[in-house]
Amino acid sequence: MTLKEKLAALKAQISALLNDADQLIEAGNIEEAKKKQVEIKSLRDQAEVIKTQIDTRAEETPPSGSQTSEVDSLKAAVKVLQDQMKKPAFPGFMAGNDEDPETDPNQSELFKSIHQLRFGAMDASVKAVMVDLYGVDFQQRRMDQMAAFVKYVRFGTMRLTGKDAALLAPSAKNVLVRPEVLADEIKSGRTVAEIKATLEESSNDLGGYLVPEDYRAEILQRLVGRVVVRARARVVTTARDAVEWPRLEGGNSRYTSAVRVTWVDETPSSATVAQTNPTFGMIRIPVHTVMARTDLSRNLLEDSAFNLLDIMAGLFADAMAIDEDQQFLIGQGAGTPLGVLGVPSGAEQTPITGVTAVNTGDASLLSDTGLINLVYSLDAQYRQNAVLIGAKNTYRDVRKIKDGEGRFVWQPGLQPGQPAVVLGHPAYESEAMPTIAANAYPLIFGDFGGYIIVDRVGMSVERVADTTTVGTNTVALFARRRLGGQPVMPWMFAAQKVSA
Repeated sequence: MTLKEKLAALKAQISALLNDADQLIEAGNIEEAKKKQVEIKSLRDQAEVIKTQIDTRAEETPPSGSQTSEVDSLKAAVKVLQDQMKKPAFPGFMAGNDEDPETDPNQSELFKSIHQLRFGAMDASVKAVMVDLYGVDFQQRRMDQMAAFVKYVRFGTMRLTGKDAALLAPSAKNVLVRPEVLADEIKSGRTVAEIKATLEESSNDLGGYLVPEDYRAEILQRLVGRVVVRARARVVTTARDAVEWPRLEGGNSRYTSAVRVTWVDETPSSATVAQTNPTFGMIRIPVHTVMARTDLSRNLLEDSAFNLLDIMAGLFADAMAIDEDQQFLIGQGAGTPLGVLGVPSGAEQTPITGVTAVNTGDASLLSDTGLINLVYSLDAQYRQNAVLIGAKNTYRDVRKIKDGEGRFVWQPGLQPGQPAVVLGHPAYESEAMPTIAANAYPLIFGDFGGYIIVDRVGMSVERVADTTTVGTNTVALFARRRLGGQPVMPWMFAAQKVSA
């Protein structure tokens, strides 16, 4: 085979391998990507050999005329191959990086590219802390842990190797905190030693097999599109079993603290100077345990073409979303988050959270006067971002209400996807809210920036195949997570009470 034919064959092989590599990188198939990497490295070496042969021929027999054109053509073809192998999708080896990803995974440019595509870029300072917390191989362990998790969900413990089981064991070293969470912990003043101690303590009560933190975060991201409260509340991620949240004391619906402003003469007396020293209180938001279950067909689990993680994330997000909104709106705080109302659905009692109750003016119905009073029970700075939340039957009745001028207080959204508005404020639905009844609270109006949601790192999954599932050819998956929530600024909320 002539050099020209060899170059043509190399070009075809490299093009095919690069196309395969692109697909493997997108799919996150690391093992197959490594195999393609080795093949492309071999072809690169072959191209270097051909280049040497061309250079040697030119030195031994200086070409002339048509031979010069042929040598130049061959050199140009080699350069095309070399440029092709420097394709951005496959940096590192293509550019002459000979590091072995098996022995030095964090240094391989290919590995870095795959890791960044899957998990995003990482700040150098955060990476240094991650190395101190988990060791130099934390990036490889992050990838291997995800692969072991998929294997466990698909096939159970039967196919787990000793290394797989070790990666999924609920231990502090395996709770690979996401870089942004670690950065927040460090910025809050915690040391690496304190974070290690907390992770060790929190991992002891997880049970089951550990869910990679990146996958847990993906489930939570999907929750946002399915819920009302989480998308509007302040969300905090922690490695602790409770969060201490500061609250300024001495404030009211208008002022957030005891600090006031006073205008004085050039020589004011001490009695005329405004208070300038705020006092602080602390609110403790405990983290509770919650579980979710989904059943999946064995056939689907064992089908490699089935996008397991995507479907699982959607199923768990659906179940968690329904329960979350209920807890954040009416949870009583006894082993659950404390909701804005803090009362069970339909309960005829005053909200235990200190939220302002505004009467409708009627013992059994909503009224335009009651809605107007509800909206204006909040001061202007809180109304700007305030929304209404109620059940569908509540809004069914709200849509029939007219103001004193005969205009409907309900207005549909002007654009697809936009919420309807009531008296100029967005109205969102949640079936967790109480229905209209005497002394019930069917509507909340407020700025949910005054509600704190606490997500604790660490989630576990147990795969159960027993007598209740075998006969139906299914497997039960139980997800266990830690969650807390509480209104920390109750003056940013008001509730409509059905009362004369």
